[in-house]
This record gives sequence, C-alpha cells and structure tokens, in this order.
Amino acid sequence: MNRIFFAAFVLAVFPLVSRAEDKVVRLKVRPMPAPKPALKYLLLPEVREMSPGNPAQWYVRCFAEQRNFFFTKFSDTQRARYLAISLSELRAEKIREYGRGALTQADWAARLDALDWQVLERVQTDGMDMRQPELGPLGILGTALKVRFRTEVANGQFDEAVRTAKTMFAFARHLGENPTHAANQLGLSVANLAVDVLEEMVQEPDCPNLYWALTDLPIPLVDLRKGFQGDRSLMAKELRPIRDDAVMSEEELEKVVSRFSGVMNFGRIQTGQSTHGLRAEIMARAKDAEKIRAIRERMLEARRLALVNRKRDQKVMSYDFFNKVLELNSALDLIRKMPPLQIVLLDEKQKFETRTDERMKLLALTPWQIDRLGGDELERDGSALLANLLPHVVEARRAQGRLEQRMAMLRHVEALRLYAAEHDGKLPATLSDIAVPLPDDSFTGKPFAYEVKGGTARLRGGSPRHGEKNAACDVCYEVAFQK
Repeated sequence: MNRIFFAAFVLAVFPLVSRAEDKVVRLKVRPMPAPKPALKYLLLPEVREMSPGNPAQWYVRCFAEQRNFFFTKFSDTQRARYLAISLSELRAEKIREYGRGALTQADWAARLDALDWQVLERVQTDGMDMRQPELGPLGILGTALKVRFRTEVANGQFDEAVRTAKTMFAFARHLGENPTHAANQLGLSVANLAVDVLEEMVQEPDCPNLYWALTDLPIPLVDLRKGFQGDRSLMAKELRPIRDDAVMSEEELEKVVSRFSGVMNFGRIQTGQSTHGLRAEIMARAKDAEKIRAIRERMLEARRLALVNRKRDQKVMSYDFFNKVLELNSALDLIRKMPPLQIVLLDEKQKFETRTDERMKLLALTPWQIDRLGGDELERDGSALLANLLPHVVEARRAQGRLEQRMAMLRHVEALRLYAAEHDGKLPATLSDIAVPLPDDSFTGKPFAYEVKGGTARLRGGSPRHGEKNAACDVCYEVAFQK
C-alpha cells in the first residue's frame, strides 16, 4: 500500500475530525470547581507513571493473542454499536472492563519511555513502495480505546476514564513521532476520538473539572514534522535516479518516466481520481525546443553563478580557482550533452525540491499565519508535472489546527464551569470576566466569539480562508447549565 493510497484510507476510515458533520455542538453541563490538588487529573502520563521500554512494540502486541477481539465481524459490529448508542443506552449494557486483556497492553505501551517505530531505515530506502501494514490495526486499536473510554464515562468511572484518555493522547503523540505522514494523520484521528468522548464526559453528573488538565496539554498535541520529513525522504529516493552528474541513457530515462507515471496514476485511481497523462505531458515538453533551450540556459547560468560566488570568496587560492574553472567547463559541457528528456526531468526535480521547501516552511506557523501568507495559493501548482506528489502541508496543518481549536473550545467550556461554580451557576457576560487564562482561536489568532442568549452561551470558532463551506471549519459550541 503506497503512501498516497494509505493517506486516503486513513482519512476515509478515521477522519481527522470525527464529528465534522456537526456544525453546532450542544453541551449541557454543571458548574464544577477545580479539583484539589489542581493537577489531580492529567491527560498525559507523568514521569512517575513511566517505565523503560519501547511503546511501539507493545501497541503491536495488543493484537498478538486477541485477534478475535479486534478483527472478527462480530467485534467490528459490536464496536460500531457501542460507539453509536447514547451514554444512557451504553450504561444499560452494564459493560465492565471492555477489552481488558487486549487494551491493558495499550495502557502499558502509553507509559513507556523509549519510542522507536523501527521504520526509519525503510523510510530512507523504500521510496514510494514503503508499506505500513501495522497502521490499519493501530487505527482499530484507537476505536477500541474510544469504546472503553465511553463505557467508563457511562458508568461514572471518572478516574478510569481519565486513565484511558491518557492512553489515547499518549498513543496519538507517539503516532506523531512516526516518520510517515500517514501515521501522523492517524495520530490526529485518535486524538479527535478522545476529544469526542471528553465532550460527552463533561456533561455527566459529578464529572471533575478538566480546565487545568486541558491547559497542561502541549500544543501541538500531535506533531507533523517527522511525518513530512519522512515523506520527503521517500521522495528523495524516487528522485535520485534523475542524475545531474552524467548523461542518462534512453533506458534510464524510460525507467524514471515509467516509475513516476505508474505511481501517480495508481495513487489517483485508488483515491477515486481520473488518471493523469504524465508520460504524454513529459514527452510533449521534451519535444518543445524553445522550452528545452530556456531550461538549459537556466541550468548553465546557475552553474556560472556558482563559480562567481566562489571567486568572491577570498579564501579560494588561485590554483583552487583554476581547478574550479575546469570543473565548471566540464559541467557546462555535460549540460549541453544531456538529452531533452533529461533536461525536463532535472528541471522538474529542482522545481519539486524548491516547492517542497516553500510548503514545509509553513509547518512552523499557526493556521491563521499560514492564511496571512496565502497558504492556499502556495499549494496550487498545476504547471508542475509532479505537483500531485508535493506535500499537502496547508491541509494537514489545518487538520492539526482543528484539533487545537476543539481542545481550546473545550477548555473554554471548563472555564465556564469554573466561573459558574463561583457565581451561583451564572454564565459570564463576556470572556474577560473569567479569571483563568483562555487560549485564542488557532484560525484567527484572536479570542473566540462569545455571546449569551436565554441562558445559553454560544462559543464560535473561526474558519481558515476558503473553509466556509466545510462544517468542520465553522464550529459553534452551545453551552447551557443543567439545574
């Protein structure tokens, strides 16, 4: 399963925002002061809970002797039902210790300190052929943990529920440390599954206030850097056969064209898109004499410029400079001898590497900062032959931002419960009336929109640019207090 197909598979089966269809999230909560001590409840394991060991191995061990629990049709149907019914219906099922044998291994894994997914060598050597068969079962593990989380909340077992939340968030963070983007996406999905249950949990009677627990979580909770860097390494392996140090033969050029044409068309077919005539487009460009002349001139000028820069360096000795001149003449002669098809491929390789950098630099920015720089425009590049293989940083960073937004809004809900506990169950007129700090919206960089009408607080999140048609990007929480 190549990375394009698996990324689509993850999005289809484990959506990054599992409640994207819900534009309005209605919560009925009760006033609740902060626990004492304030950090009685945390949502990630602490150092004092950790043990030495590699969590990746233990996550996989969950399936070793529990295949019936994870992979049978009955277990799939049962999980789906437990996720679909209400908490009151789930409470009536009287489920105790769901997945006790299998999921205990995941609890242990989440509290180990030496993560190694053991995929780094494959990332550096396998290219687009890299497969990660373990990700499918790990996705099922995430849904099974959500079921257990819900059963604990339904039974009022809040200490146990917080323990499962810790496991899920630690699991999500561990997936964020995997050097493949597909695993990072799965990490975001697992974290969103946990937030789904937290939204249900805060509405239960006697649920402890989780404001400080949510505040303690790192931002971002699930990182994306290693995954994009890993995917870049996969592409570097694919681009390596396009040589700039020798004239390529027709056989070598045909192998490169066939490889990219096959990979891109397979990925498009698997994601429901029409095939793309990459081979025909490459050949058409190779036959365009004027285009080839312009590309060749750019390459020659780049080599000449490199010599000028060396000459300006006073540390270069005269004999070294003479050698560089010979080296440059040889390089210029090599460029002139390269066939047109090689010139086209080298030009596309250089464009791909440059545009990858232009996208990956956005990982350091918040979603609203990306919008300010015109992130959507940076990811539109229909002229590049390899555009479909460029990293979709803006889309992924927004998915990450939606998770941050959900958690920030839930933190607001818990701040409202704190305020109401100190003010006879009343809602604050404005967010500035709340004593504890509140996070800004990741999509605007500003405080969330807030208003109170008829005893209900409305908390609205912003949308990324061009995201108005996506309900997941325009979330509103309606918070009312139960008597």
